Amino acid sequence: MALFKSVTMIFALLSIFMFPAMGMGAEISQFEWIGKNADKVGTWDNGSPDGSLDGHFRMEMSLPEPTEIKSILLYTADENAHPVGGQFWDTAATNYYILGVFDQGTQLNHNHVPSVGTFSGDVQFDLYAADSGWFEKGNWFAIELTLGDGIKYTRLTSIGESLDSSIDSSSASSSEIPLEPPVDSGRSKIESILQGDSRSSESESKEQSSAQDDSAAAILDSWNTGAVNNGPTCSPTLTLSKSHMITYIDTYHWNYGQGTQSGGSISLQNADGEIFGPWQVQADSASGAPNAWWIAHPDEIIPAGNYIIIDSQPETWSWNELSPCGFVKVEGYPVQADPTAKDDTKGQLESKGTVSVYINVDGECSNLIDMLVEGCDKGLPDIAVELTFTYIPPDYSQGVPTILRETTDENGMAYFQDVPAGAKFVLKTAVKTMEKEQEGSMSDPAEDAYFSFDYRCKGSYPEEERKRLEQSAGVGPDGRITGIVTPVCGNKGVICSPECDLYPL
Repeated sequence: MALFKSVTMIFALLSIFMFPAMGMGAEISQFEWIGKNADKVGTWDNGSPDGSLDGHFRMEMSLPEPTEIKSILLYTADENAHPVGGQFWDTAATNYYILGVFDQGTQLNHNHVPSVGTFSGDVQFDLYAADSGWFEKGNWFAIELTLGDGIKYTRLTSIGESLDSSIDSSSASSSEIPLEPPVDSGRSKIESILQGDSRSSESESKEQSSAQDDSAAAILDSWNTGAVNNGPTCSPTLTLSKSHMITYIDTYHWNYGQGTQSGGSISLQNADGEIFGPWQVQADSASGAPNAWWIAHPDEIIPAGNYIIIDSQPETWSWNELSPCGFVKVEGYPVQADPTAKDDTKGQLESKGTVSVYINVDGECSNLIDMLVEGCDKGLPDIAVELTFTYIPPDYSQGVPTILRETTDENGMAYFQDVPAGAKFVLKTAVKTMEKEQEGSMSDPAEDAYFSFDYRCKGSYPEEERKRLEQSAGVGPDGRITGIVTPVCGNKGVICSPECDLYPL
């Protein structure tokens, strides 16, 4: 018997070293916002392009041992990574929009999947999420990565103010590795772009939701942190659906670390050949290269139309595969150049979208623990869920605020159609008298907007108790963390979400 115990103990110890714990030593080393620069996925379970630019994030992770990544969840958050705003994208949960995962350009999931796969070493994923109207400067986003053993990792970033970047989003990474010069480093082919050359980049316009909002925001941003080359053979294109006050334009001239001798100029040219500018730039050092960051402040109203961006020194203009027509950022805000003009107003009135709302509630499960911890996709029976939509017309409309009501269908969805561009609204829901509220606005031009309200019963430990449990936790022979009890509502010391009052324990 003593021999048997000794052999068992030796085998248990060997198993710890021979079969490393999944996720041990894993770390998300970087999570950052890249931009709205590609169309890779659609909404819900659609993992194919749908004609709209997606939000693009990049995540880097170190996995010392082969490790299964069960799921990746992207969500709108506050500065403490707590979910706010009700926007979720996931690789697994079908009640959220799909989160597309790309590894070195290869798409890993064309729909929701139970597992992303098993990986090891240094991993870099590009994450794409359909735009729900929340990819705006200043908004915070978090990812929650779940490994095959249940261990979760969370990382936080914000648009325009990434926690993972020591350099402002308008400049390039100081660690980039310059590439070899291209064979053709000539000037941008303006004529071919105006005639629709397929090599010219598509406009990445992002309009403001209010017709007279004078707070400048990014309209076009093709910056990224990849290695760069010189001399793009096309120019970035910019589409303005209505007149804009352009307040800021910058371009990047790394020039293999040599920068430029002095700054030049930047201008815009429309399809008729009319040129706006040129505007002289202020040239600052960037990534150690002198005069590499060119900045212009036009402060000029540019009419609606299609434009190409012209840089006076394209032979040193930086580009890469993600931004093949050159690094550029344009900021401004929409204006009405002629307040008496009616064509612009008519165009706005004709631009309408749909606001879709999803009510996410605990459903019927096989046992109480599943309901409290995981939740179910189907809603509880006999719950009257009413969504109240307070519609606030845009400034140019003669309408008055109106309250519209819709009851969710069997899938928990409610739809409000024909919402004019620039309109603002307040969404209110009530499940068993528990009310929740979100504010939103319809983009201009109008695009469909999606909102989600979460009524899931969840438990959590107070911060002090969570830290105590983590300190007392250990790792068992199977590599799983032991000593931490799942925070199920009803357990001693567990704080329950208000939703738990809806369901009797």
